[in-house]
Amino acid sequence: MRRKTYDVLFDPGAGMAALVKQPCLWRSAFYFTISVGFFTGVVTNCWLLEQSLQIRFAIIICTVLISATALALYGFLIHGIMETFGALAGDPVGLICLLGYTTLPFLLLTPGALLAGKMGLGGLPLLGGIFLVGCLWMLYLLVRTLEAVYLVDCFRAAIALLFSLLLLYIVFALPWQIGFRLVSLSF
Repeated sequence: MRRKTYDVLFDPGAGMAALVKQPCLWRSAFYFTISVGFFTGVVTNCWLLEQSLQIRFAIIICTVLISATALALYGFLIHGIMETFGALAGDPVGLICLLGYTTLPFLLLTPGALLAGKMGLGGLPLLGGIFLVGCLWMLYLLVRTLEAVYLVDCFRAAIALLFSLLLLYIVFALPWQIGFRLVSLSF
């Protein structure tokens, strides 16, 4: 199991191709829960020390549940986009299995989040940088996942990923930006 994790993180071409050939839903859910749970747990325990343990644990549980739901929906969105782009029909369950492995960078970046939390408010830029590195690494692994599941080249996988991020931006962020802009213009 340790070798597969190493291959996924540091040799994603071979690692993702090997994971496609076997069912890995429960292992993927385990990795997702550990990665997101540890990262969120470290951040909440450092930043919310004054709060009770129940509040911090509730924040961790909510974050993991919301992230798991968002990740599953994002996987099905990418699956639909890839079929629209004319890729070979892939297995959406296999894609969801592999999406859990794409969160592994956050497990490796957890010590950096701990350092940022120990720095106090001065650690916010460091935490933002660590989160950005984790997201970029996750997107790279996601491109490799699309290549492994749909047997497409890197360029088509990256275009599908960027298109899906644009759709998510239009649905979730753009209405808030327009609303804030309209409110600021009215004053």
